[in-house]
Amino acid sequence: MQTVGVAKARYSAMSREYFEKHFAAENEAHKKEFGKPIAVGGHPDNGLGRLSSKLDFISWIKLQNAQRVHLNYLEGLTPAIANLLLAGLFYPITSASLGVLNLVGRQLYASGYRAKGPDGRLYGFLLINIAQVSFTGMGIFGGRFV
Repeated sequence: MQTVGVAKARYSAMSREYFEKHFAAENEAHKKEFGKPIAVGGHPDNGLGRLSSKLDFISWIKLQNAQRVHLNYLEGLTPAIANLLLAGLFYPITSASLGVLNLVGRQLYASGYRAKGPDGRLYGFLLINIAQVSFTGMGIFGGRFV
């Protein structure tokens, strides 16, 4: 789900017309080297590089917000899965429910951040943290009997 937000921001900001208007020379060099123009979306530019330098501020900030949401999701994925697995060994039903809560929180976080920037992430952040603290507590509490 997170990549959809990044793709939407990226492809609307870095369109074919954008490259033809602002990067004609680079587009021609790309065609010469690779046999085709710069791809829509500007890959591998992540929105901070050379190809995004001519974006208007609103397009740029929307792309950066979408990138931040996606990277935050990736940063939290490993501890979320590890905590879910550990808590699930002792409390499988409760852990599964909290896993759903974590997913809902992630979606609220992502949609809020993309819509309002950092101020829009509060409700998702709270749900994610409730799930994560619960997972950790369940894993510790359940592990004491092992």
